[in-house]
Amino acid sequence: MPSYAIDEESFRHGLEKLDASSIVGFKQINHSDMILKPDPGTFQILPPDYDNGQRKNARMICDLYESNTSSTSRYNRDSRGIAHKAAEAFSQKGITHTNWGPELEFFVFDAINVYPSPFAATHSYGGSGYSIESKESPWAKGNVSTAIAIKEGYYPSQPKDTLETFRKDVCDDLYKYFGIRIEAEHHEVATSGQCEINLAYGEMKAMADSIITVKNVVKVKAKRRNTVATFMPKPIFGDNASAMHMHQSLWNDNINVMFDPDDPVAQLSQTGRYYIGGILDHARALCAISNPTTNSYKRLVPGFEAPVHLCWGIGNRSAAIRVPMYNRNQERSKRIEYRVPDPTANIYLLEAALLLAGLDGITRKLDPGDPVDENVYKLSASKRREYGIGALPLSLKGALDSLSSDNGFLVSTFTKDFLDRYMELKYGEYTAFAQTPTPWEVSMYADS
Repeated sequence: MPSYAIDEESFRHGLEKLDASSIVGFKQINHSDMILKPDPGTFQILPPDYDNGQRKNARMICDLYESNTSSTSRYNRDSRGIAHKAAEAFSQKGITHTNWGPELEFFVFDAINVYPSPFAATHSYGGSGYSIESKESPWAKGNVSTAIAIKEGYYPSQPKDTLETFRKDVCDDLYKYFGIRIEAEHHEVATSGQCEINLAYGEMKAMADSIITVKNVVKVKAKRRNTVATFMPKPIFGDNASAMHMHQSLWNDNINVMFDPDDPVAQLSQTGRYYIGGILDHARALCAISNPTTNSYKRLVPGFEAPVHLCWGIGNRSAAIRVPMYNRNQERSKRIEYRVPDPTANIYLLEAALLLAGLDGITRKLDPGDPVDENVYKLSASKRREYGIGALPLSLKGALDSLSSDNGFLVSTFTKDFLDRYMELKYGEYTAFAQTPTPWEVSMYADS
């Protein structure tokens, strides 16, 4: 909208600008009018890349409200609203706020070629597949100085790291235009341009808004370079995939509720342990939100630094939940890291679901047991049974089945209406995936 079209009434009564029937999962065409209420706290001038420097542009994130003659209420399928409700639920436990520090991983390729087109895929039998182009890939020609072998992309220097300048440009714009503070950026383990940006920790809703902003800035700046950024977890067979590890801590004003200096093991409070217990207890159901695509489960396999089994450990990156222990007696940095999610997750829903699972653990006093200090990938099945270590779902359908039977901890905040519609859409994705022959299957079974 042009700036002159927005006035004080826009903030008081909202903008009558949304046809909700055009948004998948929202409204039917006969009840489609909704109101957008801009949040003035999210007003930011956008970087020049958003309009080639032709004019000054700004953005505001909006909350969604129902429109009717009697009242105007927050729309129950607004994911930002769900996160807000979850934060309010935690205040009942004496928690004033929560801090979050996501590690956002993604790929930047020179090109992704998909054939045939998505629109022809269900009607064409002339072949199907995809190819990835990257100056860093070991399969590209004439790139001896920039080629990175499979699983050898962690912390390379120039010239092999071809995206160092890109990442710096992204981080500069995030701080200059949006005030988003970055702890670090670097090349990740996979070949062909896998990147990671770590955000400095922040409060729940602000951090979720920041993640939405970071993902959009990355995509826009990649496009301006004639490259393509993707947050798809597993685009390359045989190499590491992209995660979104979620660091979390609970606070009562200036007191870190997760910190206990007298705990000899991890300096982790009993409340922190119960919080871990709740997340582990609901982890299979949480996967439907933390890992919401069919591709997500090609990441959650052994051997690629992604968690597969349900346990917690101290500094143990093979566990689903890790308690970092770089230094002792550091109240400010005491936190847990949930290593399961990937960057296709809706960040508002993810934060809300993790909070509610942890809250359920605190309410029910679900102690997670002793931390596991062994490499969980190498434990035998009998040893895992001895430790009481469960497994994550193997597919999106498995995660949805778990959510279908274990959603009581979410219903009061997410609502049954939201969860039913969410699962309906996601089951539809899985069904389409399960019914579509792939090049691998044709190659494997055509001579049967």
